[in-house]
Amino acid sequence: MRRSRQYSPSRGGASCATVLGIGLVAVAFAFAVFQANSGESYPLDTPYFIGYPAQDSVPPPAPAAFPSVDPLVAVGGLTLARAEHTANLLPDGRVIVAGGMSVASDSPSPLTSIESYDPNARSFTPAGDLLTARADHIATTLRDGTLLIAGGIGGDGHALASAEIYDPKTGTSHRTGDMTAARMFASAVVLADGTVFVVGGTDNGPVWSAELYDPSSGTFRSLGSPAWADGAVPAVELSDGRVLVAGGGAAGIPTTSAEIYDPASGAFSWVADIQVPRTNATSCLLADGRVLIVGGLDANGNVSATAETMDPNGQANPPAMWLADPRVNNTTTPLADGSALIVGGTDLSGTPTPTVELFLPGKEVFEPIGTMADARSGHTATLLANGSVLIVGGWSSASTVTAEAGLYLPDSTP
Repeated sequence: MRRSRQYSPSRGGASCATVLGIGLVAVAFAFAVFQANSGESYPLDTPYFIGYPAQDSVPPPAPAAFPSVDPLVAVGGLTLARAEHTANLLPDGRVIVAGGMSVASDSPSPLTSIESYDPNARSFTPAGDLLTARADHIATTLRDGTLLIAGGIGGDGHALASAEIYDPKTGTSHRTGDMTAARMFASAVVLADGTVFVVGGTDNGPVWSAELYDPSSGTFRSLGSPAWADGAVPAVELSDGRVLVAGGGAAGIPTTSAEIYDPASGAFSWVADIQVPRTNATSCLLADGRVLIVGGLDANGNVSATAETMDPNGQANPPAMWLADPRVNNTTTPLADGSALIVGGTDLSGTPTPTVELFLPGKEVFEPIGTMADARSGHTATLLANGSVLIVGGWSSASTVTAEAGLYLPDSTP
């Protein structure tokens, strides 16, 4: 998952500033009690914001020393540099890179461009265009091999509600039904029945709702509002088909609340809080069934140096851990050996970082493993069929996007 930097549209419209490196408003406690989709109210006495965990027993580590070796193997570059794009694995092993932000004449603007990565040739080729230029959109691979691409930021700097279906066999897109709410920086998960769950995002403020896309009808329908999940909140499909939504914001203020959406009942329910209030975090499902939540922005609007795991079955969650580097706008990718790869992001100074680290389950530590040749923030990381991870594009500085791509090759990669 990626999140955005500050963006000034190149043509028309008011500028749209997102939360990367931007301090959040002072914490307020004017929260309303919302109802779940099932109609049952969340109890007033449920804790929704618990502040930072006591970490006296785990003091902040000394600054990590990252090896100078580049952990990525360079592959052919994009035909067009971009950041804040999407990258989706197809059933045939190719990766479709769509949209994103380009920089021309020092002015960022969203793209229609689509490219295809061939893992055999290790190269990119043009693969058509989107109907609508967009960045920070959602893109999911549907059961029939097509891609649902929806929302994002448009050329006028405003959030989009429009959606389209891209067919990689023909290299063409066609319109499908609009979302029930315009949103950028949303999260999306393809459910077991082939429908697509969409939650959160922003549109002149946090979007406090979820919706479901049905490929058979080409329409979205509202699922109502989760209790506190809005804004840039990560969603992770669990092994049993439910979806965990943890952190995010209540009216944009980072929260510790975690909720699960159950497709069987169509309802949201609360589970044990995470340890640190955070928004704009990244997350992934680990092989042992836990969910790893990494970085993001904390309650003071600063880039977080913490990460944590949580048990989606409602058990008490362990204390937060320290990352080797603070980061937001990074990627977090589960690997076949049970570890997780954390790449790039933006550091405490608001600068893209080149550092890469691994989460080692069992040891419960983050290990620095290298320094990329190019700093990256707002890039993508795609797990390929052979266990390698394709890292594509991103911001290499506050005003420059890169066309470079690379592969992370675990020891077990053939």
